[in-house]
Formats: sequence, structure tokens, C-alpha cells
Amino acid sequence: MSMPERPPSPPAPPSGYLPVARDLVPSVPMFWWTVGTFFAGVLGANMAGIFVLAANAELTDPIPFTIVFVGQSAGSFLLIWMFSRRAGSGSLQADVGLTLNPSDWWGLLAGMGLQILVAFATYPLIRLMFPGGAPEQGVAGIAEGTETSLEIVLIFLSVAVLAPIVEEIIYRGMLLSWLHRFMGKWPAIVLSAAIFAGVHLVDWNSRAAIPGLFIIGIVLGWAALRRGDLSLAIPLHAGVNLLAAFLLVWGAEILDWAEKQVGDLEQIDGVIRWFASLAGF
Repeated sequence: MSMPERPPSPPAPPSGYLPVARDLVPSVPMFWWTVGTFFAGVLGANMAGIFVLAANAELTDPIPFTIVFVGQSAGSFLLIWMFSRRAGSGSLQADVGLTLNPSDWWGLLAGMGLQILVAFATYPLIRLMFPGGAPEQGVAGIAEGTETSLEIVLIFLSVAVLAPIVEEIIYRGMLLSWLHRFMGKWPAIVLSAAIFAGVHLVDWNSRAAIPGLFIIGIVLGWAALRRGDLSLAIPLHAGVNLLAAFLLVWGAEILDWAEKQVGDLEQIDGVIRWFASLAGF
């Protein structure tokens, strides 16, 4: 009995392009798949939130927050998987560029450095816009409220593992690839970065982080198109979020230690909070 033939693999994308089924998925359905993936995450978060509230838990506590975040990620990833199976080749690597290379571990360190550079570049502007201090994002208070080792691990898994993978698939693997069909490389990168930053305004307190997130989105878009996949963009994004989570969870301890060394640290406290806020999660 002969085995059924495997469908042919999709052609490799041209240099400087992400894969995302360029030759398989018409542009209009591709747009709606991308939009649907975002709203599937919203639906997943709301369904998980209903479950948390039904259990009489506070959404602002670390563990319930993680449950909601996992629900959001699961909702988005379910539609990403459906897109690949129904409209693409069935391979997430071929269709959305999802691949991780151990040799790109340095992207974590580069992402941390990127966040530091962006923080220094945007801090004067934010001080001008918010002389009384930038508003605190909701997730910042949640991360700062971690007390147990389990809560810390869950926060780090959420913001430094799940968020970079899912967001890179949506905003670079799908959105940027779709935009690049109709415009040049840099216009597509800039527009996708603007959308990536703007979406974070769902939490209005994130508005101070928008300039920094826009710059970070440009770098991530460049990395994705440079590689033709998400192998570097994901660790870069993870490095940005990892440093933010570290500062939020252990920022108070860092300040206590530094205060013993140099005295008054009110200004440094503001800088640490600004560094942490840039991730936007």
C-alpha cells in the first residue's frame, strides 16, 4: 500500500522577506487572519478573566494575572495554528517564521542593552511630557507585588517567554509580512512598529512608554526582515521584557542597596521605574 505524498514545501521567501505564506494566502484573507489573531487573544483573556473572577480572585494578583495572560496567549496561538493549517503550509516555521536558534542566545543580552539605550534616548522627552512622573502601568504594580517564588517564576514566564513569542508572531511574523507586500521595507517596518506601540494604549497608563516601544518595534522589525524569520526578534524582545521584569520585581531591593551606598535615590527610583516601563509587556 503506497503512502500518500506529502504536500510540497512552500518556496523559500526572497531575501529580506518574512515567509508568512506569501504565495499561498491572498492579501485580504491574510489581513483578516492577522486582525483575528489579535482579537482571539482579547477573547481568550476575557474568558480566563471570567474564570478568575468566578473563583473570587483579584485580577491584580500575580497568579490570576498569569492565568489571564495565558488565556490571552492561548487564544492568539490557537488562531495562529488555525491560520497555518487552513491557509498556509501547516508549518509555523514556514508560515510565520517561528524558529529559535540556540546560537542567537546573545539576543537576550542585546535586548537588555536595547532597552537601556532606548530608555536613555526617551527619558528627557518623557520627563518633559510628564513632569510629575510617568503613570504606572497596571502590569508594573502586579510585578512589584510578587512575594513568593512561584509568583516570580510565573511573571517571568508570562512576560519574558510567552509575550515575546506570541507578539513577534502577530506583529512581525504576520502584520509586518502582510504590510511588506504593499510597501517598501522601511515603511512596512515603521508602520508595524507604530501599530505595535499603539496597541499598548489598551492600558492608558502605558502612554508614556509609546515612544520607546515604537523604537523597539523598529529594531525588532528590522531584525525579522534581516533574518527572514523570528529567530533573532524573539530573543531581542525577550531581553527587553526580561530586564523590565527584573527591575519591577527586585527594584525595591536594588534601591535599598544603592541607598546605603550613595544616600538619597529619589531620582534613581524614577529612572528604574522608567526602564521597567519600556517593555509594555
